[in-house]
Amino acid sequence: MVAGMHATMGDRIDALCRRQCAFALYCLPGESQPVFCMAADGRTEDSPCSGNAFLVATFDGESLFIPSELSVPPAPEIWAGMQKNPADEATSRAKYSALFQLYTGFIRSGEVRKMVLARTSDIPVADDFSLYRTFCAASQQNPNAFKALVHTPQHGTWLFCTPEQLLTGCGEHWQTMALAGTRIPNTLPWDAKNRREQALVTEFIRDVLSPLADELEESPLENLRAGRIEHLCTRFKWKMPADRVLSLLEELPPTPAVCGSPVVAARRLLQRHPDIDRSCYAGYLGPWGHGSIQFYVALRCMQVFPGFCRLYAGGGLMPDSDEEQEWQETENKMACMLQAIEGGYYH
Repeated sequence: MVAGMHATMGDRIDALCRRQCAFALYCLPGESQPVFCMAADGRTEDSPCSGNAFLVATFDGESLFIPSELSVPPAPEIWAGMQKNPADEATSRAKYSALFQLYTGFIRSGEVRKMVLARTSDIPVADDFSLYRTFCAASQQNPNAFKALVHTPQHGTWLFCTPEQLLTGCGEHWQTMALAGTRIPNTLPWDAKNRREQALVTEFIRDVLSPLADELEESPLENLRAGRIEHLCTRFKWKMPADRVLSLLEELPPTPAVCGSPVVAARRLLQRHPDIDRSCYAGYLGPWGHGSIQFYVALRCMQVFPGFCRLYAGGGLMPDSDEEQEWQETENKMACMLQAIEGGYYH
């Protein structure tokens, strides 16, 4: 893309982020050309559209659809003003420590086998910060992830760069993955804690798919690189009539990878003792239309406010989890967005 076209696209996208209308700019894994999605009047809808759309679902399961009526962002208009500041503060080290003790206490008592503890961190940005350039930087740095810059009046402005597939496919052919366990890439074997954590996710997905899937195939365990870290991954492929998709989406998210295990018990504890306002974090998102779905778990993300970006990350706690190691894991996961922010300025 030539410099002039790049600037024009950037101006339009950055302008849309300051208007109270919904849009999505996304790039599928392995592809270099981003796709723009917006209704002509900037609206969202609560139910699936008859045509193509972009779905955003929160961690709590609230869904909205951005109809795909415009494939090019409109020219900038009068800006309606950026969203207000968040009601809560970013997660302090002391709050994280207290929640770590609380959540691991639930595990030791036998109420759950795993809990996912999430936190936030605020990063100041200058006046020449460009969300469009940040999206482009994230896309270049993470070619095999799903990237999306999304704004809705309901949830504000978010940037995602997620490696985790929730549900993709079309017709009768479908795929998902069990992704858990995190470490800096090395040649040593994975430790028992990370292997058990990934096994819980694999078991859950297998149990959810079995009643709905035909010819279910499960791949051997593999390492999946995501930026500066890697995860354990098991891939699933199966056949299924498209009319079973909605039933599957009622059962599949959130998986133990972002919630805990057993899911029902872990989710109940998160509701009683929340770590953060998760909003779109650990929900799912992606394009939907004409029998084709490309949904990804909403990870490696940040929310944008006037003057700063709020980064989100979490980690799975097991009986033998170490607090300092878990904190550092969230730092490593946030590095994805930090690196993208560095590329988000006009130079």
